[in-house]
Amino acid sequence: MFMKLKILIITPVIPYPPYRGDKLRIYNIIKTLIKRHEVKVLSILKNHNELKYISELKKLGIDIEVIKFSKFKAYLRLILAVFTNSPLQVIFYYSRKLKKRISELTSKENYDVAYFHIFTTAQYHDAVKSTRTLKVIDLTDAYSLYLKRILEFEQSLFNKIFFTIEKNRVYKYEKISRFFDTVFVCSLIDKEFLEHRGIHPNIQLFENGIDTDIYKYEEFIPEKHRIVFTGNIPYFPNRDAIKYFVHEIFPYVLQRVPDAKLYIVGKDPTQDIIDLANENIIIKGFVENLKYEYLLSEVNIAPMRFGAGTANKIIEAIILGVPTVATSLAVKGFNDSIRKYVFEADKPECFANKVVEIFSDNSIRTKFMKEASQNISTLLNLNAVVGKIENYLTERIEKLN
Repeated sequence: MFMKLKILIITPVIPYPPYRGDKLRIYNIIKTLIKRHEVKVLSILKNHNELKYISELKKLGIDIEVIKFSKFKAYLRLILAVFTNSPLQVIFYYSRKLKKRISELTSKENYDVAYFHIFTTAQYHDAVKSTRTLKVIDLTDAYSLYLKRILEFEQSLFNKIFFTIEKNRVYKYEKISRFFDTVFVCSLIDKEFLEHRGIHPNIQLFENGIDTDIYKYEEFIPEKHRIVFTGNIPYFPNRDAIKYFVHEIFPYVLQRVPDAKLYIVGKDPTQDIIDLANENIIIKGFVENLKYEYLLSEVNIAPMRFGAGTANKIIEAIILGVPTVATSLAVKGFNDSIRKYVFEADKPECFANKVVEIFSDNSIRTKFMKEASQNISTLLNLNAVVGKIENYLTERIEKLN
């Protein structure tokens, strides 16, 4: 039985629409927590187009308040960033109004938990006025690790200089974690990386859960030789993964299966990705029903070469029963009980061979993936994953009291 908690969640993104990445994670956390706790969400409103999302969240019973944000002032701060040591994202997302509102809320209300979402919100830690409020920061992933991996692949001298400066700033900034009682990350790799750097003595694993009411195994006949890649396309590691697959892996697939087709699914495809389109590469862009795109496909791919955290694109596909081929880096953040259900390959020809093997062996989908779906659904069920964190927070609150 959970102790009913009063929780304030601070996030720099309005958690809607919950299609990918950070928005999906915090949306899932909020909609699970409101079933058993009193939750208030405080978000930054970056543009007026986002106002329509507020009513959608309130329909779900989510108490959300937004703080208007001046992009003009944000860009002006970036121009002056040369005179500071803070990461650019932190400078961009600074809001005096947000800091003031956190102070007001935590002065008037007795919040058990102040839950800061993503590292850019850590700068507001001192706005929490009550010493009895447990302060936690959900980094989700280690941004410093993400930048470190980008530098391993970046070729442009200008970009190398830029990312090196930003990485050094992030390394210093992440020490701000010491002002929080607990740090959450979503993968073992990120946890170990940050622990090794000694940013905080109490880093907890908080995996990405999956809504198994939506994502569950289905018997479905996919389109022959259909491959799908899903993700937030503007996110640089996703764009790199797509181009890596198209230029270095897909030619091997087409040599053996000339009618194979790659479907690229994700919001706001960039021009460099749009330019890849041909008779074998279809740019779908944004779709309302992502689940259907997975089910239509014989193979899901995650050819990631860098990034951090864990990929929802892998878990979602597995639970639906769709075989997934991924690089070892894409699954590095998962434990062995999950990794064993992913077809791993790093060399382009080996990756292509795994795709073709799945094309030719129907039993992989009907037997192996059915077992995978059942086991992963149990491990990463959203209620179970968030429930562990609820127990953890309750125990910490009881100790404070």
